[in-house]
Amino acid sequence: MIVKKYKNLQLYVECTLIELMANLAIYHYPNDNGGFLLGYYSDNLTKLYIKDFLLIDKYDSSPVGFKRELNLKVHNFEKIFRETGLYYIGEWHSHPNATAWYSLTDLQAMDSIASCNTVQLHNPILLILSMSSNKLLDFNFFLFDEGRLAVYE
Repeated sequence: MIVKKYKNLQLYVECTLIELMANLAIYHYPNDNGGFLLGYYSDNLTKLYIKDFLLIDKYDSSPVGFKRELNLKVHNFEKIFRETGLYYIGEWHSHPNATAWYSLTDLQAMDSIASCNTVQLHNPILLILSMSSNKLLDFNFFLFDEGRLAVYE
């Protein structure tokens, strides 16, 4: 279990989930790959549990970019919530041969998600995986908070 913290919010994720995403990113190497993060918050909103992820089926990808289809409704998050209790909490993507740090494009994407009326998620999570051709090099979780991406420590 990986535990990260930002302010008074703790993030929990199983190592196996990170490994699954890393394996998918390696499969798509040298292009970026990504998807949606699913999870839930504790009742007092101090703990965030990332429990699953979805791949995106409609996207454009290159070694330096990943642009997904903008329509979140295609993935039927309401149905996923009814069946599993998990909901959309953010996004993940890989950075082949690059750091696990966000770009200006990543920041703008998180700002768009936070300001989208249909999403209603003011503090989305972003996971970036730094990849080589055959292994995960590093990863970072970020929380969009007050117009910026803050790293979980």
